[in-house]
Amino acid sequence: MATKLRLELHRITLQKKIEGERYPKLETRNFSEFINLFDSDRKTALSLLWTRFVEEFENKFSISLEGDKAVTASENCEHCVSTENSSIDGELYGGPTNREQSIYKQGNASKTINKVDTDDVVSSKFYIKLWLPYDYSTGVLMIQSYTTSNISDLIRDQFAKFVQKYGYKLTITSYYPKSFMEERNKRSNVVAVSYVKDKLSKGKLKLIHPLFAEFDDLKIKIEISGFKTSVSDFRKRFKNNGEPLGIDINELGLRKEDVTVVAKYVDDEGRSTTMNIDENRVRNFAYYILPEEILQSGKNTYVFDEIKKHTDSILREIKQEIGYSRQK
Repeated sequence: MATKLRLELHRITLQKKIEGERYPKLETRNFSEFINLFDSDRKTALSLLWTRFVEEFENKFSISLEGDKAVTASENCEHCVSTENSSIDGELYGGPTNREQSIYKQGNASKTINKVDTDDVVSSKFYIKLWLPYDYSTGVLMIQSYTTSNISDLIRDQFAKFVQKYGYKLTITSYYPKSFMEERNKRSNVVAVSYVKDKLSKGKLKLIHPLFAEFDDLKIKIEISGFKTSVSDFRKRFKNNGEPLGIDINELGLRKEDVTVVAKYVDDEGRSTTMNIDENRVRNFAYYILPEEILQSGKNTYVFDEIKKHTDSILREIKQEIGYSRQK
């Protein structure tokens, strides 16, 4: 069975710190301001942006804070730029590290053929797409991973640090087109609902147990689980039968205006998603499964041109959904 390839989609917003009347503040900026730092010609600028990003690695691996994953990029990594899309498609290399491993052939468990030392990296190639619209302050970062290997957090951090070096801040949040969400919902069931209140006061916490009053910024969560219903049936019955939180627990201050109601969805492949009940915020989206058509024949990895074409189609859908039209 082939390893399924995943794709994470993130909304990225460019901001810059400016001096305010009393203190510095962050101001949203169009990506043109960042791109023009590299060159006045857009294609040259996008190419240089990728080159400078690659140079940040200095032909070394960047290691995660936990020391168990590593990522790098080099001039040998495949990439291409598009001035029409204002996008960069590229690849990086990375995977697990800091763990001694023995290597065997599948048909012979009695003899090792090599060894992975703790300072070695067991590396795979990973695809990314950057959409940096010239006339817009919000773009997209797509990161491919495998069911057995994921370095997306490292890639996000590395690119955010790269942008920060030029005096900007990059805000990264998960994002998925509505059509994809709707298609996923057709194959999902709701299995739990949680009522969450952030930052309960120390007085309220003490009512539960004096121990909890010793900590700051605790939250309370009530979860109802053990049921299973389709997303469409849940939406209809939950919203049309009383308030999302029908009672006030006065002693704890749990009133409907103070509580976030979160539903847990599980799809037919066992992947879970949690989102606010109004569905305006996805709190924990697992991933998007890429189609087998982008795979290399007989290998559990992608064909660069095929994954690029597929993510181009996703990008077109996102542009249409947000009402984006390129300005000259």
